[in-house]
Amino acid sequence: MNATLEVKTFVFNPFMENTYLLWDGRGEAVVIDPGCHDAAEEEEIAAFIRERGLVLRHVLLTHGHLDHVCGTPFFAREFGLRPLLHPADEEVFRTVPQQGEIFSFPVNALPGMVPLTQERVTWGDTALEVFHLPGHTPGSVGYYHRGAGLLFPGDVIFNGSIGRTDLPGGDYDVLRRSIAEGLVAALPPETRIFPGHGPDTTLEREVRDNPFLDFLRP
Repeated sequence: MNATLEVKTFVFNPFMENTYLLWDGRGEAVVIDPGCHDAAEEEEIAAFIRERGLVLRHVLLTHGHLDHVCGTPFFAREFGLRPLLHPADEEVFRTVPQQGEIFSFPVNALPGMVPLTQERVTWGDTALEVFHLPGHTPGSVGYYHRGAGLLFPGDVIFNGSIGRTDLPGGDYDVLRRSIAEGLVAALPPETRIFPGHGPDTTLEREVRDNPFLDFLRP
């Protein structure tokens, strides 16, 4: 599989959510967690796709919270793509309109989701491995590109923090186990992390400095 992967980060909506556009040397692309919420944000990412001549193949979701999925109606309408989401987060995805009411953040009618059941998502010559990382939500996943050493874990882990677990379906102990067993024990320490919010980091840095991961240190 192709080790070349380009990444563009867009920061969208009032939650300052990171939307990632990934593309390979053939110009085939995927979007991870489309958080574009208004017409200006939609045009920003669409213009980038047009200007680069990219062909969008997948819309991938790390989990079902509204700030990470509110752009799915746009991508369904403009690109004919339904989002891939772990089936354990189907109920979370269904409650997005209610989530929007709670946070005074209206969301357009969502498209139907496609259950993400495979261990890899492929397009062109490129593959992302899928890691199930419950705890923030039951169906949270991370997408990992082994050739480039890049991880897209949504809200599982951040630069200096971890995902919140006080929302429905969250579980602090499960989240810590997901990070310890699903990431730290499974991936190289130099893995570069592109989280759902905030700046990128590395797995090594988080194990060393993240106060929520002190249980992993001697």
